[in-house]
Amino acid sequence: MSNADRMKADRDRVTKTLAKLSDLRLADLARRAGTRATKDASTSGPRGKGDHSDPTLGAVLRSMSGAKVADPVFDAVKDLAHLLNEMARMSIKVDDLVRYVTTGAEQVKASQTADCASCGRVVECTPADRLRSGLCGACYQAKRRSFIAEP
Repeated sequence: MSNADRMKADRDRVTKTLAKLSDLRLADLARRAGTRATKDASTSGPRGKGDHSDPTLGAVLRSMSGAKVADPVFDAVKDLAHLLNEMARMSIKVDDLVRYVTTGAEQVKASQTADCASCGRVVECTPADRLRSGLCGACYQAKRRSFIAEP
């Protein structure tokens, strides 16, 4: 697979994936994962050891242990938001690189060319074909010959 084919396939994959994320779907995901679940029905977290029940101690142990209630929807939307942010940052970088490649080369080429003040010929501004006092090589030599010929 050539580089062009790989870049087309990557672009198509990204476009297809992003097409699935309509404004309505993103709003629905954000609504469904607005807040993390606070209580899991299957477990209440670590419990205090003792011969009697102490709900306050159990709550303190749960908060100190840092154990979070499993909420896969909240975690998925959080990861999705992070990845979309990264994709936006990368798309800005891609846009800058494409702009550099397409217009940067033209700007460099434009800065390396100039017009002769006398005949209007495009001068490439290379060491062999450079502007001399605003003139192309031929006009400069003609002016120099006419200047030297006049005593």
